[in-house]
Amino acid sequence: MYYPRVGSRVLIGGRLQLGDSPVEGYDLLSGRERETLDSFTEVVEDSLTETIYALFSGGRDSLVALHISKIISDRLRVRLTAIHVDTTISTLGNIEYVQRVCSELQVRLITLRPRYDFFTLVSKWGFPTVTRRWCCYHLKVEPLKTFFKSIDVSRALVIDGIRAEESWRRRNFPELGYHKHFRCLNYHPIFHWRKEDVLKYIMLHDLPDNPLYEKLPRVTECWCTAFKTVGQFTVLKREWPEFFRKFVEAEARLEKGGSALFRDGRRIYLKDL
Repeated sequence: MYYPRVGSRVLIGGRLQLGDSPVEGYDLLSGRERETLDSFTEVVEDSLTETIYALFSGGRDSLVALHISKIISDRLRVRLTAIHVDTTISTLGNIEYVQRVCSELQVRLITLRPRYDFFTLVSKWGFPTVTRRWCCYHLKVEPLKTFFKSIDVSRALVIDGIRAEESWRRRNFPELGYHKHFRCLNYHPIFHWRKEDVLKYIMLHDLPDNPLYEKLPRVTECWCTAFKTVGQFTVLKREWPEFFRKFVEAEARLEKGGSALFRDGRRIYLKDL
């Protein structure tokens, strides 16, 4: 599989070109990066961290967080392990990309899976909705919770790619805090970064971009229906028809006319797309 490099650099009038969009101020990133590395170093040293666990979904934010974790790991000589949760409904090709990146960075990778796959749970509870969002806990959090419960986390630091600007809810997260499910410290190294900072970092460090971004605005390691749109499932039908068919078949098996999508008080059936 071809993995495009975002770091194919073209300078146009003092600006760094990313695809068709020039990125302003690329030379200012060094300050942001240096500040992040200094803060990360301080967190690791103050907490006496021995092992960094970087949650790597395959998206750009988590790619940057993983790469920064690798730099810190090498600098401070602490162990680094990447963790990917196979939700059982990841976009096809994403897991292979995660494996490829970890191999290139020479980072140990652990892949976790939920106890039951998505479609088994759908048959029991129906498709998740905004008000019944069971998918996040059972497909992502629970496998991680089980893993961290099985190891000594007294000197562990969990890293992710969460950024404050992604949502109003995430703006209220502490940059460094104690994770109630993992029962250890959780740190968001790029919490104050903007999307432009992430893109510039990937470019300047010549990191392999996930090819799924050529077809999707988000990599989507989980096709949970709670926040998906008709447009996104239309893309899924066009690009990955066999995968799309699994959702249609699961929809048909539901009793009482259940549908995969539910918006504004009405059911939206994937079979009609």
